[in-house]
Amino acid sequence: MKRLSIILILMLLSYAMAKGQYDDHRNHQLDSLESVVAPWTVDRVALATYEEKDMLSDAYHDLMWGYSQINPARSLYFARKTFDLCLQEQWLNQAFQAARMIGQHHWAAGQIDSAKTAFATALAIADKMALKEPLPGKPNGYKDATIDDAYSSLYGALGNMYSSLDSIPQAMEYYHKAGELFEKNGWLESCAVLYHNMGETWLDAGDLKEAEVCYNEALKYGQEAEDSLQIAEAKAGLGALYLEQGKTRKALKYLQEADQYFSANEDQEFRNRIYTLDLTGKVYDAQRRMLFWMVAGGILIIILLLGLLLVLLRARRLRKQKEGADEVIVEVLATMPSGEEADNKVPKQSIALTDREAEILPLLAEGLSSKEIADRICLTDQTVRWYRMRLLEKFDVRNTAGVISKAKELGLL
Repeated sequence: MKRLSIILILMLLSYAMAKGQYDDHRNHQLDSLESVVAPWTVDRVALATYEEKDMLSDAYHDLMWGYSQINPARSLYFARKTFDLCLQEQWLNQAFQAARMIGQHHWAAGQIDSAKTAFATALAIADKMALKEPLPGKPNGYKDATIDDAYSSLYGALGNMYSSLDSIPQAMEYYHKAGELFEKNGWLESCAVLYHNMGETWLDAGDLKEAEVCYNEALKYGQEAEDSLQIAEAKAGLGALYLEQGKTRKALKYLQEADQYFSANEDQEFRNRIYTLDLTGKVYDAQRRMLFWMVAGGILIIILLLGLLLVLLRARRLRKQKEGADEVIVEVLATMPSGEEADNKVPKQSIALTDREAEILPLLAEGLSSKEIADRICLTDQTVRWYRMRLLEKFDVRNTAGVISKAKELGLL
């Protein structure tokens, strides 16, 4: 009866695996598999055959990965189950993956010391795999590609952990170790993911130059691998970078190209789409602010230019007024009679006008006031009034009408 029960459980497990009832964590169909493995107590596992343990370890492994995104606590539970069973049976690759998963869960929970311990355990298992010793189910040991995959995935996880801790040198050390193995094996998609993570690290650290190099490398590897997701993520990273640099036009270009993929696959990439749309909104905000300051700056420049023009005009007017005042002084000095000249005055009929007096006389004839004349020829009111008094004296009259009448008689107008 006991044997029949075990066979029935294995049949259910095989059927579930064949039908894919549990291994797609995105559809959350894990209950059926968990109900299958639930009866397997420690005592029952100890009595199981090699084949039964092999299938059970596969089930634990699938549950570990299936719950990794939707229920970390269950994922950690099955990771420990996987690790204990696989390490006991010397199935090193699955034991390694379980140890690495345990480390990642501890890291995500902020339990850094526990994470480092788990990662150290995973590294020790990878080192044992690298010895290529005969093992159960692996008489020739593990292949180089499997060993490289183990090391590179662990180095990537360590790089991510130290990046989150802002230990940039350590993060880059592990990233570069992973990159060497990815490039050695031609794993282009992995190279794209790695360089994207490096770009994120440098962007968070504020080193925009290094971030740009890494994002472009991620884009290159994504294009070589023809991996649309990695191409889109690299472009989203470049969009975030150029937004940080203030290059909003380039940022918008890359973000719109990335969103073309994310929007077409929104059911699986909704988080990435939300991220790109958020960045796109920030780009538009930055462009609006830039346009506002450009307009404000343009208006300020116009105001400054107008102010400068007014200052120049004022200075020109003051210079002319000064010249007019200097001219008055010269004329006064020139017209002061000496003792000998006082006895021999020039007859009134031979009136000689200075250039300024000749300029002002027709303006008086037009009927302009002293202020209007001053504005017309850039002199002060006082200077124009002085010239008017001079013309009254020269023409020996009492008012402006007399000046105009006498000037016409003498042919000066």
